[in-house]
Amino acid sequence: MGEEGQECPAEAVCGRVRVPLDREYPAAGTTSVAFRLVYRRDRSRPAEGTVLPNPGGPGIAVIGRRDYAGKYRDLLETHDLLLVDPRGVGESDRLTCRAAGWPDLHASRARAVAAAAACGREIGPRRRYYTTAAIADDIDDVRARLGIDRLDLLGQSYGTHLMTVYAARHPRHVRSIVLSAAYPPGFDLLGRPSARAMRRAVRLLCHRSGGACDGGQVLDDLAVMAARLDGRPLRYGRDGVLDETALASTVYKLASGHAELFGRLPAALRAVVHGDIGPLRELAERVRPISGFSGGGAFSMPMFVTVSCNDNPVLWDRRASLDLRARQYAAALARLDPRDYRPFRPSAWIDGIADLGDLCIAWPGRRAEPRPRLGRLPDVPVLVLSGELDTGTPTEEGLLAARPYRHARLVEVPSAGHVAEQDGRAATCVISLETRFIRRGRLSGTDCLRRIPPVPVEAAAHPLT
Repeated sequence: MGEEGQECPAEAVCGRVRVPLDREYPAAGTTSVAFRLVYRRDRSRPAEGTVLPNPGGPGIAVIGRRDYAGKYRDLLETHDLLLVDPRGVGESDRLTCRAAGWPDLHASRARAVAAAAACGREIGPRRRYYTTAAIADDIDDVRARLGIDRLDLLGQSYGTHLMTVYAARHPRHVRSIVLSAAYPPGFDLLGRPSARAMRRAVRLLCHRSGGACDGGQVLDDLAVMAARLDGRPLRYGRDGVLDETALASTVYKLASGHAELFGRLPAALRAVVHGDIGPLRELAERVRPISGFSGGGAFSMPMFVTVSCNDNPVLWDRRASLDLRARQYAAALARLDPRDYRPFRPSAWIDGIADLGDLCIAWPGRRAEPRPRLGRLPDVPVLVLSGELDTGTPTEEGLLAARPYRHARLVEVPSAGHVAEQDGRAATCVISLETRFIRRGRLSGTDCLRRIPPVPVEAAAHPLT
């Protein structure tokens, strides 16, 4: 079985499975789903299992984009590795939209809403067929085609939601589940857990800094800067803007995915208080998307908005006019307690996170897609991992994600952000924990967690007085 677009490695089998766009409405047509099955290194014995990873998104390609075979090389001594590009992504009949790209979702909120809506209109009626439930069923078709009985599911970020949906729809074909940076069912679109996690991350950063910063002071400095930027944004470069929303987004991204930069935040804020905006502006520039994908490459903006807008709960009536939706959303914001978002205003925090709030308020169509049928989750070993500094899927939400499973174990990874196995300080420990768990069905070897070093914190040029 050959695979278009990429050469198939000698130790793998590659191919495509033609699947229905809608399994309950065959006339909708079909799409193609690409896979790569990488064999274990020791083929003198039967495989002990088959690991199915997904890195999240939604919209991140898997085949040829993530080095799972290299990172989990110890696991591949005994297990096969099944890579599947979700429908619409990578090698699987990519969705495209020329109307917008990834940077649009990180510009102003108005531009993000307009970009999502324009992408939905360009895709047209086919957009309704791109859901997490459909992707899960596609994966099961690949599994059946290859004759694999059960899968060891390894989900990261949005991939944790995909794996839970797969487990609920196809429980007999699940052997174990690992959920790293887990989304809970029905996560909070108004970002309250992420705001709480942000304050906790700042305090933990400073608590472990050896006196290089004080968490309370950093939050106070953020409040000063947020108030200064409210109505008086700083413009830099060709199109850079640092306003309160951009500041909130910067802090969110630093804690979750840029540990090496997060440790520079306290000093950058101290510099601002003393009149030097340069270090903070540099941090904002470092985490601001400057390029993106409109349909190809490693990340699919069309799939991100399509799956998000099809699957996520909303804060308005989908059947209502756009004006009425806007009023309903504004009413939801008006009911918020500003203390939940300090040191930012609620709107600044929510608008600074791409998939929260009203991103999908102008999404085409006025009917909700029917909720997918989900069965009882399998009673199998489940490991949930949460990064201690993660603001995107904080430990609070990891606990909620673990709750539906009867025997789930949750591990909080010290000083790590979103998807702890991608953090260079924590990766070796976390991957070893996951490897042993998948092999043995139980948690062991947690001593390495205590040896993960804290995030280095840059000393401020202007110390506290």
